Amino acid sequence: MTTNRLGHNSCATCPSRHTTEWRDLNKVELASLDHAKKTTTIAPGTNIYRQGDQPEGVFCIQSGLIGLRRLEENGSSALLKTCSGGTTAGYMAFLSKEPYSNSAEALVPSEVCFIESASVSKLLAENPKLGERFLQHSIADLKELEENYSKSLALGVKSRFLHLMMVYYQQSGFLDSGGNPSVDIPIARIDMAEMLGIQPESLSRMIRKVQGEGLMKIKDRRVTITNMDDVLSEAGIFE
Repeated sequence: MTTNRLGHNSCATCPSRHTTEWRDLNKVELASLDHAKKTTTIAPGTNIYRQGDQPEGVFCIQSGLIGLRRLEENGSSALLKTCSGGTTAGYMAFLSKEPYSNSAEALVPSEVCFIESASVSKLLAENPKLGERFLQHSIADLKELEENYSKSLALGVKSRFLHLMMVYYQQSGFLDSGGNPSVDIPIARIDMAEMLGIQPESLSRMIRKVQGEGLMKIKDRRVTITNMDDVLSEAGIFE
């Protein structure tokens, strides 16, 4: 993995810290974390860890987007989810002391902090609140897994597609020069199809459908939402 060490980022002033498990650390513990971490810039397509590897610590995502990808026995792979800034990756393998069950790959240029096992274990022993935060994170991840499974059963492909678009809009959406809500989708269409559990051909038909209905305009990876109320409603975000 080719990375560059960045030495100027402080945990105390990190804009993502307030959303992470590390937010309850005191000044001394933050200074210890700051000294222990290694911050790197990850190029797109680079893995921060690989499925089957033994964990040597945890990864705190400062910025960018990391995709969690599962390799199946038949050689195929699937993008399971994406993690943006403020997410700690690889923590479940670290806590369970089991190999990683998936690989974590940078989808866009990303800044990631690595904290080795010994440092994390020391902070867990010193601050029980940190362990509680990791437990809350694992519960939230399980809840998200259940909700996604429920959506896959209860919602049609169109609703799941629109919901995914709104997730990315919430993460990195902006208004274009004409004042229209827009977002640049950070993953390839084949990965999007995998996340939705459909074939790429079905995704192409879905894209044509939502454009034909005037819900969105999609060109390459740029998505412009032309009817926000209907998109939110059909995505199941508004009842």
